Amino acid sequence: MKNRTLLTGIVALAAALIIGQVLAFFIAPASWKVFVERLPVILSQIAFWGPICAIFSAGFVFLTLRLLGFGSLEEIRQESVEQNNPTPAIIFAGTLIASILFLTLVIRP
Repeated sequence: MKNRTLLTGIVALAAALIIGQVLAFFIAPASWKVFVERLPVILSQIAFWGPICAIFSAGFVFLTLRLLGFGSLEEIRQESVEQNNPTPAIIFAGTLIASILFLTLVIRP
């Protein structure tokens, strides 16, 4: 049952992508063609900056967790799930989001 739900979700997302691209093409074909021509440049920027952002984000998260006294993600999971304290998980997610937002301001490709 779980696999069927996953497959349904994937098909729905693929259908939304295809329908969106078809609509964009029919609404503004010239703009769509310009975007498709620039797509390799955009993908190369993602390939270049993605790992850099991941490294910096991991560093920010690692330092924040160490400052809070956690040694691993397993300790956060135990604190959040087994001890019913969502604070460490919220701090983890917040730090990750904040580091990515920070990097979008600092790194200007």
